[in-house]
Amino acid sequence: MRKLISTLASLALLGCMATAAQAQQKLTLNFSHQMAPEHTLHLTAVRFSELVSQKTNGNLTVKVYPSASLGAEKDNTAGLKNGMLDMAIIAVEQYPSFVPETAVLVLPYLYKDYPHVMRILQSDVAKDLQQMVVDKTGIRILTFMPMAFRQMFTVDKEVKTAADLKGLKMRVPESPIYVAAFKQFGAVPTPLAWGEVYASLQTGVAKGVENTPEAVISASLQEVTKFMSLSNHIEGPATISMSDQAFKKLSPEYQAALLSAAAEAAKYEYELTVARDQEAREKLKAKLTIIQPDAASFKSAINYDEIQLVSSDKGKELIKRLLAIQ
Repeated sequence: MRKLISTLASLALLGCMATAAQAQQKLTLNFSHQMAPEHTLHLTAVRFSELVSQKTNGNLTVKVYPSASLGAEKDNTAGLKNGMLDMAIIAVEQYPSFVPETAVLVLPYLYKDYPHVMRILQSDVAKDLQQMVVDKTGIRILTFMPMAFRQMFTVDKEVKTAADLKGLKMRVPESPIYVAAFKQFGAVPTPLAWGEVYASLQTGVAKGVENTPEAVISASLQEVTKFMSLSNHIEGPATISMSDQAFKKLSPEYQAALLSAAAEAAKYEYELTVARDQEAREKLKAKLTIIQPDAASFKSAINYDEIQLVSSDKGKELIKRLLAIQ
């Protein structure tokens, strides 16, 4: 958080927020994310920035900061809440810490395939969750974006069934839904910021990591792991999110431009994600031992009713509605 605050303070003179009366003034919004410049999410952020510029005749600039240069994702979420940061790509798994019911979008084995992911992310359930997030956190989700299905990568142990995870220290995001899921799998979930993962695998702090193939390649984690288990255990959507304080200070025209650009960027991200996920898997085949695990053993280990985050009446209602989406 100190990194975020100090960096943004130095950028304050650029003028990152607007008022409705400043509709034609040239303005800059700062946009942070965690991934490397070659990652799909960075390309999507750049595309979003280009679309915003086009839709506002160059008057509204979105300046993209990749590779956690404005702080870790957890810090970025806090920055959006308190208005210190304008925009960020925030994974949905960050939101259950503030709005537990958002965990329904990251439940293990919820999604069947990529088209099913899109149907859920464009559903009324997703819209309800967007409203819950802005009401409770002051963060406005402009759009949801699908990520690739997540796989398991291990240093020195093959994971063929859920039983192979028992007692294994698996790095997971700093999110309660991932901790809950991997406890059900029997692993020892080890929450770490993304930038700490390479060293943790090198030193034995963690003995495995779960993420998308593209994310693993972008962080060079194939250098410190040996096995990839194609578990497809979680699809963890991301968001283009914005401080509601910043959003409300913009003119209606700028607000509309941001929402339109976000929707177009999400379509771009979806097509790129699907294509690059397959490319990344092919690249990893040359570097790692690929395992086709017993998916049924993982699915049978998961019980949504025992995940406290979604055990409220509202959580159960949302799950019921999600499971009805075919």
